[in-house]
Amino acid sequence: MQLYLIELLGSVLYGKNENKRCKMASTTKIMTAIVVVENTKNLNEKVKVSAKSAGTGGSRLGLHTNDEITVNNLLYGLLLCSRK
Repeated sequence: MQLYLIELLGSVLYGKNENKRCKMASTTKIMTAIVVVENTKNLNEKVKVSAKSAGTGGSRLGLHTNDEITVNNLLYGLLLCSRK
């Protein structure tokens, strides 16, 4: 696990494993979640799964075309541990 605690002025107050190399996927997942949270007014809003999204490999959520799921549940699935 990596942890950074940064004050508003940019100084690092605390770091844990901050120099440890990790796969980019973890950072991508966190950034995706931040963008979704910042741009979604209602996390309980239901969205419909597109055929393109349903056909994307690598997911273990088992979503199918036209399934409906809340943004909140999609975020939960996004942030689950991806280790197999």
